[in-house]
Amino acid sequence: MQNPWQELPATSPYLLDIDRVVVTENKAKFKADTDLHFELLPEPFLGNPNAPLILLNLNPGYSPDDITYHQQKSFIDLSVANLNHHPLVYPFFLLDPNLSAPGRVWWERKLSALIRDTNRETVAKKVLCVEYFPYHSRKFGHHKMRLPSQEYSFHLVRQAMARNAVIVLMRSKKLWYSAVPELKEYQSLFSVRNVQNPTISLGNLPESYASIIQALT
Repeated sequence: MQNPWQELPATSPYLLDIDRVVVTENKAKFKADTDLHFELLPEPFLGNPNAPLILLNLNPGYSPDDITYHQQKSFIDLSVANLNHHPLVYPFFLLDPNLSAPGRVWWERKLSALIRDTNRETVAKKVLCVEYFPYHSRKFGHHKMRLPSQEYSFHLVRQAMARNAVIVLMRSKKLWYSAVPELKEYQSLFSVRNVQNPTISLGNLPESYASIIQALT
């Protein structure tokens, strides 16, 4: 399947043409906290598309502080490289120690146990996060929308299953099962205990954390 994010506009608003019709049809339903922020670069996925560990999340969040970083050339370059699957020293670019952004703080907290039990470079190279929905919002309220671009994200998940990757559901099991029904029977699928704080840790994944670490080593 062709990667649609290769066609992302070079400047804001960062909205794919293939998603525009669906977004326009649904825009009147958005509230202040579910409005989509196309001034921010989308994050449909983060990391190496061939990673052995896949994290399934909901959608990238939003805070007013984000725009400052999304306007910086260093951030834009890393984000665009990620969207195009270009090689990076830190493929999970929000773990790049040279990057300053709120997203780096969030992900370092969620992945701190993995970083501690392996190392930052390993996690950055061997973890792929796929977001169910690609665009930023303060809160998620887009359950009934299905964007054409989402099909590529679901394709990445199916590719991961085909190579027997370990998959961890961080949030929104129901939505992911609806999008990729094969996940229900997938043997290497695990779910965090606390979806409100979906850290990838022994405490949140007591029965599968050893398998997760093994996937990274």
